[in-house]
Amino acid sequence: MYYKPEVIHELAEEKKRSNRVTAALLAMLIAVVIFAAVSISRASGEDLRCWVLCKTYVHLRMRPDKDSTEVGRLDCGESFLTDGETRNGWIHVIDAGDCDCWVYSGYVVTEQPEAVFDNYICVANRQVACRRWVDGPRIDGRLGWLKNGNAVSVFWIAGDWALTSRGYIRTEWLEADPG
Repeated sequence: MYYKPEVIHELAEEKKRSNRVTAALLAMLIAVVIFAAVSISRASGEDLRCWVLCKTYVHLRMRPDKDSTEVGRLDCGESFLTDGETRNGWIHVIDAGDCDCWVYSGYVVTEQPEAVFDNYICVANRQVACRRWVDGPRIDGRLGWLKNGNAVSVFWIAGDWALTSRGYIRTEWLEADPG
């Protein structure tokens, strides 16, 4: 089957738009889940403690925008308090020194991460999608999938999520490698 170059270009642009919409919806979903947890915390009159789950560190930004000025950083496993304010997939940080700052919600969990640094085996009956961040979009290409029986290095585990050498994977699909 032959497609004209302009048709191929149009299909590629539509796929890019679709991927951007999916990523934006996932970011909003993450923000809603964290907002719900924060709302429960705020109802009790307390701020919510959260943790960073990432490869090395995340930037703290002056405004809720990836292009905003960096005012600090949090290392993986480090905690912070939030007052529950969220904007465009970013969470307000209230205990990072003297500055009013924000962190991207895709790298935030509400359970303290445990450093693992061990090999695990995929125990799913099918391929498992590796994610760019917690509950984020799937990593493109063949590296975006982990097959049943394949080994993967796990660095951190926090609740339902593991940070692995392939990306973020739900812990239900992983089992410690007995070997």
